[in-house]
Amino acid sequence: MLENLAILFGVAYLILIIKGIRYGWLFGILSAFIYSFLSFQTNIFLQGVLQIVYVFLGFWGFFNWAKEDRLMVSRLSFKLNLGVLILGLFLSGAAYYLISFTNQESAVLDSFVTVFSIIATYLTAQKIIENWFYWWVINVLAMVLYFEQGMENSVLLYLTYLLLSFYGYREWRLRLKSKNAHA
Repeated sequence: MLENLAILFGVAYLILIIKGIRYGWLFGILSAFIYSFLSFQTNIFLQGVLQIVYVFLGFWGFFNWAKEDRLMVSRLSFKLNLGVLILGLFLSGAAYYLISFTNQESAVLDSFVTVFSIIATYLTAQKIIENWFYWWVINVLAMVLYFEQGMENSVLLYLTYLLLSFYGYREWRLRLKSKNAHA
């Protein structure tokens, strides 16, 4: 029941974010709050921590998107993208090291999904189009992680996220092209 409610809120979040509607962040906050509880129950601790971070990032995203006049879809340079990727890999290794002392299940996978999800959420809140590239990989890895935990409904959620993230990229790319055409 709780997992299904979190899934419903999660899908509503992503659809609204794709459309650029800031109230989507509120659905994301509700989904993350529920998933934090579920993650701790199933011993995927970093996912639980990630969901708590999502709650705070959700509030930040909601208030950041209130400044719609200054926050337009944009892109990062190749150099910045490379820096983000290297930072993510380093932090994933550090996260893995920290949780290797626990009874954490799927520690490597959880570390990558957690760290890169935080990075991708930050990029989403800044309306940086490359967030979608990260979400493509994260969603596939999250499907494996949740499958290993026996959370089949969440696997379907991340499959839905994956499909919607392709649509999200397309929509944001059109906005970026439109912005550049008017510049």
